[in-house]
Amino acid sequence: GGDNSTCVNYSTEIQPIFTANCSSCHIASTRNNLSLSNYSSITSGNSSNGPVILAGDHANSLLWQKVNSGLMPPSGQLTTDQINLIATWIDEGARDN
Repeated sequence: GGDNSTCVNYSTEIQPIFTANCSSCHIASTRNNLSLSNYSSITSGNSSNGPVILAGDHANSLLWQKVNSGLMPPSGQLTTDQINLIATWIDEGARDN
């Protein structure tokens, strides 16, 4: 559609979650070959188990599975709002916006 105001914004809503919560392992280093430092790294990110994001399908996206299960980040679970935001972003096509 022409109006994207209701869509999740990657740069202001998604990247700050990764920067705040995932940076020690996935930005400073690339644990499991996954860097969450920027959009191109995230969308090209192949963990040891394959791609971490399947655009349009959050339930089968490894990144969402890890945060939703509480496995990631190991320092403490993301909030429900953050997890839902990531799911919505993926379902909307995981766009760079």
